Formats: sequence, structure tokens, C-alpha cells
Amino acid sequence: MDGFSDIQEDQGSSRNTQEASNTDNLENVTSNQKQCSQSPKIKVQSAIPKKRTEVLKWNGWGYKDSKFQLKNGIVEFIGDRYLGHMELPYLTQWVLDLFRIDLNQKNESKQLPQTFPVPNISQNVLSLLEQTKVSFSTQGEDRLLRAHGQTTNEVYRLRHSSFNRIPDVVVWPECTEDVEKIVKLAHEHNLVIIPFGGGTSVSGAVECPQRETRTIISLDTSQMNSILWLDEENLVACIEAGIIGQDLERELQARGYTSGHEPDSYEFSRYSWSDHQSGSENTAPAQMSQVWFDCVSRL
Repeated sequence: MDGFSDIQEDQGSSRNTQEASNTDNLENVTSNQKQCSQSPKIKVQSAIPKKRTEVLKWNGWGYKDSKFQLKNGIVEFIGDRYLGHMELPYLTQWVLDLFRIDLNQKNESKQLPQTFPVPNISQNVLSLLEQTKVSFSTQGEDRLLRAHGQTTNEVYRLRHSSFNRIPDVVVWPECTEDVEKIVKLAHEHNLVIIPFGGGTSVSGAVECPQRETRTIISLDTSQMNSILWLDEENLVACIEAGIIGQDLERELQARGYTSGHEPDSYEFSRYSWSDHQSGSENTAPAQMSQVWFDCVSRL
């Protein structure tokens, strides 16, 4: 989940039942937390590095080694993932029939910019950031990649236009204490914090307000991705919010478990999914409000 999103509350009599169930489950979590916290923390090696462009496209969705291309009038998917090296003649004809497009008309993306807006951050704030020992970057590429989500408008601007305002600095906290340090610094020096998860937002929540004159911090949660404990008796896990779906499932399945939840953005989105959303390929339960309290199932 990127930025802040409004949680839509369920309506009707079922909500009271769900709240009661969640309360019971939360009590179980609390009563077992002391015992569970003794289990070793699992530090997850993420499939997506801090330098996102090592594996991801800078100007669109997905891995940079995977894309559709036109070859001899036939659409082909290249790369070793998904439908790798497969020609799709029926898809080609379907697109032609439905959209009546000219396959010879190309709309090429611009290249990754070589210059970026100068970060609006004082030397004093930079010095204070260094004192926190929290990893941070003011490099333009790092800032640009955390200035947007994946709406059509945002991707179009990446490919053909620009963003007038991008974060001034990116920070990578590794624990709750690191987050507290950044929030304290922002409060004391009137700075803006925009949380950044997997970069999959389609709500515009991570965009920087164009008229914001204060220093904008992009707080990237990707390094807070540990499984703090796994309660195998109650099938409950405590997992930091920065973990992405594919990393979570890989670690759980290696131990014989699954979250049973697979949203379309599963590969890249963080596990702090919105309460009201459910994945198109999830098993059960259907809502994230249930997954949060019954988050681990046996395979």
C-alpha cells in the first residue's frame, strides 16, 4: 500500500460479527506474542533490490526483461518469465479486430532522464539524517522512481512528459525505531513524509503536491520486510509491512504455509494491502480484514 488510503468500512450486520471475530483473534495474537517473539526473526532477501531499476522498468509496470514486441506482424512475449518466447497470433488478431489499431504506428518512450530537479533539502537536515544512521539517497533516479504509482496518467508522464515535483530525499528505515527517528525529524523541522511501498498505487497517493515548498521525504518501507514470528499452533504470523507478496509467499511456502491471498499486484506490492481489497486468485478468506487476523494457512 503506497501513501495513505481511506479504509472503506463494511456495511450491514456482518460487520459486528467480523469485528467480534477480529477481536478474538487479536486477543489470541496478544496472548501468544511473548512466546512467539522468542522464535527467530526471518530476515527476507527481497526479489526487488533497493536500486529498483536493476530488475524493474523505470517507465512502466514489471520486469525490464519482460515485454511484448511485434515481430513479422505477430505479437511475441519476450523474456524467460511468464509466457516467455511465445508468439501470440490470436492475441494479435483480437487486438486488431477490437481496437482497429495500426501496428506500424509506434509510440516510443523517452529515455531515462539524465538531469533531475535539484533536491529541496538543507544541509542541516542532511546532517541530521546522517546522524540517524538510516540509509538515504538524494540521487535523482531514486527520487523519480518513488514519485509515482501506476495510473495511466503517471505512466504516460514517465514515458512522454515529466513530473514537476519529485521527493527530495528517499529514506530506507529497517525497523520501527528508524521510522520513529524520521517522523521525529520531520515533526521538528516541518518536513513532509510520503510513505512508499511497492510503487503499485493507482490512487495517486505517492505523487508529490506540485505547490509543496517544504522538503518531501519518500519513506520507502522495502527494508522492513522481516517475518518477526510464526505461530504454527494458531497459524498466525507477525510480518513487517514492507514485505512484497512474492517474498512473503516464498518464505511461507518454504515452511509449508501460505497466506492464501494473491492480488494482481502480488509480485511487487507490499503486504500492507488495504483492508477492503481482495485478490482475484485468493483462496479464503476473501477480504484483507480477515487475512490480517488469519493470515497463515497450511498448504
